[in-house]
Amino acid sequence: MPFSDIASTVDSRPQSRHSQDSSLKSLQTNATSQPSLPPLQAKGLEEHEYLIPLNEEDIDPGSFDLVAPHDDGHKQYSLEARSELLFSTEHLKVIFADPSLLLQFTSFLSTHRGQSIPILIYYLDTIKALKAISYSNAIAEALEPIDGFDFTRTHPKSTLNEDLQEKAKNAFDVMVREDLPAFVTFAYIQTVSLSIQKRIAGTLPAYLREASEGLAEVFCLTDPSRPDNPIVFASEEFHRTTQYGMSYVLGRNCRFLQGPKTSPHSVRRLRDAIDAGRETCEVFLNYRRDGSPFMNLLMMAPLCDSRGTIRYFIGAQVDVSGLVKNCSDLESFGRLVQDTESKVEKEAEGQEIEEPAAKDEFQELSEMLNLQELDTVRRWGGRMHKESHQEIVDTNFKAGNWNRPRLTINNSPDGSNNFDSLSRGRGKLSGVYENYLLVRPYPSLRILFASPSLRVPGILQSPLMAKIGGSARVRDELTQALADGRGVTAKVRWISKLDLEGRNRWIHCTPLLGSNGAIGVWMVVIVDDEALVPTGKRFKIAPSVDPKFGRNSVASIRDDASLRNFAMINGARDSKDRDGIAKRGEGSIRSHVSVPERSASPYSLRIE
Repeated sequence: MPFSDIASTVDSRPQSRHSQDSSLKSLQTNATSQPSLPPLQAKGLEEHEYLIPLNEEDIDPGSFDLVAPHDDGHKQYSLEARSELLFSTEHLKVIFADPSLLLQFTSFLSTHRGQSIPILIYYLDTIKALKAISYSNAIAEALEPIDGFDFTRTHPKSTLNEDLQEKAKNAFDVMVREDLPAFVTFAYIQTVSLSIQKRIAGTLPAYLREASEGLAEVFCLTDPSRPDNPIVFASEEFHRTTQYGMSYVLGRNCRFLQGPKTSPHSVRRLRDAIDAGRETCEVFLNYRRDGSPFMNLLMMAPLCDSRGTIRYFIGAQVDVSGLVKNCSDLESFGRLVQDTESKVEKEAEGQEIEEPAAKDEFQELSEMLNLQELDTVRRWGGRMHKESHQEIVDTNFKAGNWNRPRLTINNSPDGSNNFDSLSRGRGKLSGVYENYLLVRPYPSLRILFASPSLRVPGILQSPLMAKIGGSARVRDELTQALADGRGVTAKVRWISKLDLEGRNRWIHCTPLLGSNGAIGVWMVVIVDDEALVPTGKRFKIAPSVDPKFGRNSVASIRDDASLRNFAMINGARDSKDRDGIAKRGEGSIRSHVSVPERSASPYSLRIE
């Protein structure tokens, strides 16, 4: 059944003058030391959205307006309309029109969605065939009549292949429906993961801290063994951001968050993932209780017991409405929005919209040729016009920058790295949620479920505190926070059988509440210390490593190919392993309890 879901928003709160000055100084300091991050959520009104009350003398007796009509010439922003544009045919056309954007898209397919390579190649070949027909028609139209030959007086009829056009359209529609949403989701996961990691580690720039309240605390847990897969536990932030009370949410399927503009294809993919018992990620439009829409990034995974049986599904949600509004981290979408708004403004002003310059038919066909075809043209092109036919020696495919053989992609389960079609019951979430535990409430604090990256023999049903080393003060404060039912973020020493001294990691604990208001389970997200994770190696799946023998590395594979083979190049360029080995230091961990960051919630404690 559909696993529709939720994301996070926060209420803005007034700040004191001292707090504002402090935030300003912090912003100025962080501006030079922190990379620029886009806000995930949009808050407040734009300048042109402020409402101006009307004076009584300005009111028409027959009018019932309370505020001045919105007539400043700006089209009112609609998240629903922006969502439709994000997953539209026009968006994918923008990607295919630019070689650099197409390279990003096809590299993503090659790396994460190997099953989509055949439909991509099929589409490119149908377009090539259509452009070849267009070129042949252009040649036929250029034929001129010859005196004395009556058959040359009439022009030949143009060739049309409607069946081929329909096949190309259907192939493109499949990529719009299935691959474009996966590409958008992947891009947003990278941004969200970095923001959440900085939020947990306390290194998020000051100007983004308020908008990130509750960012890593929106979870719900469903039970597929019950009819309609209802929610059985949800975090406090889940209720706050969706505006639905606990009595309404618990015991219901998540579909109550769907609305008129929720994509049915997204719902279908979630339903199929649950039926297949696999993890999935999706970005789609949901609605709060008051009817307001928000873009929801859902990361969902099954939770398996020690025998591999799926017991529950865990869902982590993030509100990415701000990313959609600001067109962050998607250059193609930014271009589309800019072009669309420019056309609207020109139409409103009565200006003529300039059409792009038409390309020569042979130029368009040449752009579609792959490297083997280009090599054939280079070696054999114009041979019939040469005075003497010389034997042409076959060139070395490795010499030069276009004589390279076609690359073969292995689409087998062992050779592909699929974005959403993963093995049954793996239970892997994406991005910063790669490492997580679900723990029974105090006093048990035993680990019930673990992500694949943490699932080693003996971890299930073991005490959480047995994995926490270092300072006794940190352990005591962490245990007390879990006993009090307070959400807590702590920097701890994470120990294992191979590393008894442990390495620095952040743990972010969020309680999930049951129907009686009591804590049913803890969601514990584990993040490596940012200082120990090299830039460019975050959020990548790394093999198990013995700290005594160094690290394994995944070799990068790079090759260049034709437009038809865009999906086969640079597939593993970014497949670097994560450096997860912390330097061992001596001494205990310094710890203290700071003032809660979120005054409106009791779930706020930080231990460092």
